[in-house]
Amino acid sequence: MSDLLSLLSLGSAGIAAQNTGVSVATNNVANVNTQGYSRQRVDLEALRASPLIGGVRSGQPDRLEDRLLAGRLRSSSGSLAHSEQLASGLGDLEASLSSAPTMHEHLGGLFSSLGQVAADPNDPSRRSAVLAELRSFISDIRRRASDLADGLSQANVRIDGNAADASSLAERLAASNRQVAQTNDPVARDERDRLATALGKLVGGDARIDPDGQMRYVLDGGAVLVDGGRAAKLVTTPDPVTGNSNVVVVDGASRRDVTATLAGGKIGADLSLRDKSITGAIGKLDQFASDVATSMNAIHTAGAGVDGISGRPMFVPPTQVAGAASKLAIDPALDANPDILATGTIGAGPGDNRGALALFGLATSRATASGNTLTGAALDLVAGVGSEAAEAKASVTRDGLVDEHLNGLRDSLAGVDLQEELTNLSKFEHASSAMTRFVSTIDNLLGDLIDRL
Repeated sequence: MSDLLSLLSLGSAGIAAQNTGVSVATNNVANVNTQGYSRQRVDLEALRASPLIGGVRSGQPDRLEDRLLAGRLRSSSGSLAHSEQLASGLGDLEASLSSAPTMHEHLGGLFSSLGQVAADPNDPSRRSAVLAELRSFISDIRRRASDLADGLSQANVRIDGNAADASSLAERLAASNRQVAQTNDPVARDERDRLATALGKLVGGDARIDPDGQMRYVLDGGAVLVDGGRAAKLVTTPDPVTGNSNVVVVDGASRRDVTATLAGGKIGADLSLRDKSITGAIGKLDQFASDVATSMNAIHTAGAGVDGISGRPMFVPPTQVAGAASKLAIDPALDANPDILATGTIGAGPGDNRGALALFGLATSRATASGNTLTGAALDLVAGVGSEAAEAKASVTRDGLVDEHLNGLRDSLAGVDLQEELTNLSKFEHASSAMTRFVSTIDNLLGDLIDRL
């Protein structure tokens, strides 16, 4: 009877092991389309006991993973998110600066009207046409300055929002670390990887799993955002000089400004867009507006209007380069009276066009602070942003290919193969049925034996 009871125990263990296999295979099939799910497997261990085979038992289900590949995937996801965010921002910036009619087209219209008035400086309609082109040019420059300022503001809004989201993800990642430490549950480890990937898309950096099994998340520059079950906060504070959002890691009483070192993820992309691309474009537009006003004023004040008076500017003189584009304005006296337009020279009398010709000559003169022509400076401003945008688009393509390749490798290792899992499910179910019949047979034998005693 003891041998029959041993066989009954063997069969019971076998049923439990096969049912664990059924459960794992079913779970894999159910999660075939779950993003970030790692296929689980159950290891069946043969037990030996003399003189009979001792049966089989199953261990805890384990997930298939490669930590090196997982780390590279997190890094590639952060790089792709950075490239996409930067390309989007630069695309908007390029569209803003190159919208038709372009700056150099407005400038061309102004110079064309100056050429027209030089042909007949006494024609009131031609003088009025110059002022109309001048107003249109100024309106265009100020609109573009406003668009750039809006772009700067929107970048700050995105940085603020993504920093708050990153703080929330960091806290959830720390909680997931605590759960993994307590249970080592494959589902909890999947969730931890998903959180780390989502965090990488926002801040870049590096997530590593240390020998103690806990994940540490370190930002570019070395600031620790998550250390096991402890999470710091990522907050933004206004810069006292620029008003832009600075990004700060807050861990208890410790505060570390990471604005200059945070280079990855969406936040890193917006910091680069804000502090380099948009701020650079604003500086170039201000310089362009200052160069136009200064160079034209220099010639206009030397010339004379219909009344023979000189020394009057064409533009309100800029007091400094910073903000020159948003403050660019036609001189109020000229705006009210086209006859003030200095088309002549002092003492030359009515009909003299040397002042208009001198203004027209600025079209080809290297009158900017950089030694470029005014038209060339306008073209360079747009071309510079266009070059950055093209490079960012190329980065999106490159990073997308890398991410796709790494995800393919992960799928081949840890992804769910539906056909394979259905085969495993059938195998475990058949084995469980066989073990059930085995147990039923032993049970019947025990019943017969008891009846005969």
